[in-house]
Amino acid sequence: MPASNLQQVWPEMNPEDMSPEQMALAALRHEIDLVDDEILALFQRRLAIAAKVGQAKDAPHGPHTKLRPDREQTVLSRVMAKADPENAVAVEGLWREIVGWGLARQGQLQVQVWAPVDPTRAFDGARHRFGTAAAIRMVRDPQAALAFAAEGKGVAVLAVNTEDPWWVGLRRDWSSLSVFDGFGAAGGQPTSLAVGKIDPAALPKGRRVVVSAGGDAGDGGGARRWGLNTHHGWTLALTDADLTPGDAEGCVGAIG
Repeated sequence: MPASNLQQVWPEMNPEDMSPEQMALAALRHEIDLVDDEILALFQRRLAIAAKVGQAKDAPHGPHTKLRPDREQTVLSRVMAKADPENAVAVEGLWREIVGWGLARQGQLQVQVWAPVDPTRAFDGARHRFGTAAAIRMVRDPQAALAFAAEGKGVAVLAVNTEDPWWVGLRRDWSSLSVFDGFGAAGGQPTSLAVGKIDPAALPKGRRVVVSAGGDAGDGGGARRWGLNTHHGWTLALTDADLTPGDAEGCVGAIG
C-alpha cells in the first residue's frame, strides 16, 4: 500500500513505524474510504434522477401526493431479494432512507401522527416508513389530520387501537383519501394506519383495508378478514379479498 494512502487513513502515524497489524488495518480503512466514495457518487446520482422523476410524475385522476407506494414496494422487494439474509434488516432500513431522501427532492413530505395510545410506536413506525427526510409531528386531532391529508399537504398516520372511530369517516366524509400502509408490532396487526391522497392505481399490493357495516367474519366467499376495531355496527378490518378502493364492499385502501 503506498505511503501516501497510509497517511490518508492514519495521518498521525509514520508508515515506517507501523506494525503489520496496523498496516493491515490501514489497508482495510483505505478500502472502506474507496467504497464510501463510490456510495456517495451513486447516492448523489440517484438523488438527481429522483428530482427528474418528480418533474415527470403525472397523476391521471386529479391532484394526488407524489407518493407511489406500489413503486416503493417493488423497489424494496427487488433489493431485499438480492440482499444477504444476515444484512436484511440493515438493507431495509438503508433503502427506506434512500427512498425517503429521493422523495424529498420532489418536496419534503409532511406527516402528521395522531396516537393517544402508545404514541411512540406510531411515531417510530412513521419515521421508519418515511425516513428522516420527512417532517413528522404529533397532533391532537385526528379530524384535523385527515383534513390536512385531504388537502394534499401531506399524509396522516392515525392510531386505530383507540375509542375514536375516525376511520368510519373514510367511507362517509373522506372519500378522496386512501389507506396505504400500516404500522404495529412486528408480525402483528397494525395499530395505526397511514392515510393520504394517493392515486388508487399506486396503492401497494397486499391486504385490503375495509370499513363496513357488520362483523369481520368474511363474506362467505373464502376471503378471510382480520378485525382491527369496531364502532356502533361499523367494522374496520383487513381482508385478503381483491377489492377495488371505493367500491360497494367498503375498500378504503391497502397495506403491502
